Amino acid sequence: MPVFDYKQLDSHASAALYKDAMALATYAYHGIDDGFAAGYQQYGFGLGLPATLVKALIGGTDSQGVVPGLPWNPDSEAQALTKVQAAGWTPISAAQLGYQGSTDARGTFHGEKPGYETAQVEVLGRYDDNGQLTGIGIAFRGTSGPRENLLGDTLGDAINDLLAALGPAGYARDYAGNAFDGLLGDVAAFARAHGLTGADITVSGHSLGGLAVNSLADLSGERWGGLFEDANYVAFASPTQAADADKVLNIGYENDPVFRVLDGTSVTWGTLGVHDGEKASATDNVVNFNDYYASGAWNLLPFSIGNIATWLSHLPTAYADGLGRVLDSAFYPWTSRDSTVVVSNLSDASRGSTWVEDLNRSAEPHTGSTFIIGSAHDDLIHGGRGNDYLDGGAGNDTFRDDGGFNLIDGGSGHDTLKLEQALGRLNIARDGEGTLYIRNADGGISQVRNVETLVSKESSLVFFSKEVSHTVGVDGLLSSGKLEAYTASQSGGQGADVLVAGNQGQWLFGLGGDDCLQGGKGNDVLVGGAGNDVLSGGAGSDTFLFSGVFGQDRVLDFGAQDRLVFMGVEGGTAMPDLRDHLTQVGNDLVLTFGQSSVTMVGVPGLLEGQVVIA
Repeated sequence: MPVFDYKQLDSHASAALYKDAMALATYAYHGIDDGFAAGYQQYGFGLGLPATLVKALIGGTDSQGVVPGLPWNPDSEAQALTKVQAAGWTPISAAQLGYQGSTDARGTFHGEKPGYETAQVEVLGRYDDNGQLTGIGIAFRGTSGPRENLLGDTLGDAINDLLAALGPAGYARDYAGNAFDGLLGDVAAFARAHGLTGADITVSGHSLGGLAVNSLADLSGERWGGLFEDANYVAFASPTQAADADKVLNIGYENDPVFRVLDGTSVTWGTLGVHDGEKASATDNVVNFNDYYASGAWNLLPFSIGNIATWLSHLPTAYADGLGRVLDSAFYPWTSRDSTVVVSNLSDASRGSTWVEDLNRSAEPHTGSTFIIGSAHDDLIHGGRGNDYLDGGAGNDTFRDDGGFNLIDGGSGHDTLKLEQALGRLNIARDGEGTLYIRNADGGISQVRNVETLVSKESSLVFFSKEVSHTVGVDGLLSSGKLEAYTASQSGGQGADVLVAGNQGQWLFGLGGDDCLQGGKGNDVLVGGAGNDVLSGGAGSDTFLFSGVFGQDRVLDFGAQDRLVFMGVEGGTAMPDLRDHLTQVGNDLVLTFGQSSVTMVGVPGLLEGQVVIA
């Protein structure tokens, strides 16, 4: 299941729910962090920090700061409304709900009980083409306030944060009910009057707003006639988690000092320091790779909710943009709830000189495959010695990797892969669809798509080396007018192909269709592709490579010297243990990944190291 899948929904419906939840959560802030986000992007968190903070206060021609009444600033609140309407949501007013409580000029609902007045929430509706209400969104606001009363409301929210952590038992659990009991009752009545059920309601929020999401989930079965029992709950950067782990999807960056800071709703010794413990309802290993996280100097300070600099990872903007790129990545289907996902959120000031990589700072040790997601700009992306999924996204990106089995997608733009060694030490093949396969001397394989330039490191003047750029072409790699041919290979098409290798070792690519691939006397690599393929390695030490949805394949004459490699397959990164996929069927072994499988004909067992799940 991909990282943002929720309850019984399939991945398509879960992705749609995530987008709705993010649109609702960010709208609740009305663009209050717009100035800081624009300032950070331009000036960064290092020497440019003073300029970043000034822009946060007064904004600029491209952003609105928190100081109100500056006429040359864009109206971020109007922009926020336009954006949420574009996502299909329209605010529902107090008059529509018949609500008699406190609201402001924007229609934002304020807390009802004494002590909760600074709590804020938005109620929005989704309508079909006939104007019929089809869904309701409830978006709780995090610790902040409107520009004209930012300090007072933020202080009130901060008091609620402290009480949730240190106050009476049940304070966090009861927060949504105490703040908005009357409003939620009116929303429930409004929903029933329009024929809606709890399943038609999406509840979202960030930070303190995420705490309110978890609170409402906890109270949903016993309050407001039980209407919210079956609502969809998605919380971002919430300090708390609901008692029922299956009810709320808690999404956050592991280096966000607020996210999961409480154990359920309780303070622990870990609260003030690193609190990267596994939570059943939460993502555990998503990293916000920003200027602070990348800096060796900043990281001399201890990671703590009390270290205000670490709160850079908590900003709503980094959630909306960065996590949206995770969802849109070509590699998203291969993620799981606990995958290590590193998201590039560097500023313009540091992006050109900082490699985005898995530093594993202020967290429990990362295991398994690593996903690194670039930005819309020119990123430097560095994979490690393990198995990596590197996605450049837009921009002219540069990649390098230290080994293992990797999938690399440059995305749009002109992208470069630095090989870090001489071309002669590598085997590079190209299939009929343009994917490069790069095998190193240790047997690790990288599948590379949408990369236009390879850079090798060649010897120079005996003791020195130099970088040599090679343009990726159809027939080989071109450098200074010289064409270096790819490793010998054969590619099929979309039909049923029969490919037979020679005696010197070849790469065979079946691509689409039900293919028959026959290895020769050399060390071959057989890639069946989609369709139900029959693969036979022949003599030599052969590699059978499977990726994506590869069909129902059969492997014949698999020997002790041969190897199976699975890259980017369903459930592979979530369950890298071979035993989770292996069954014995008669005299055959069957390895299953989602709807795809490989039958090892007549194979009684597998030796250690014969199977790689990347």
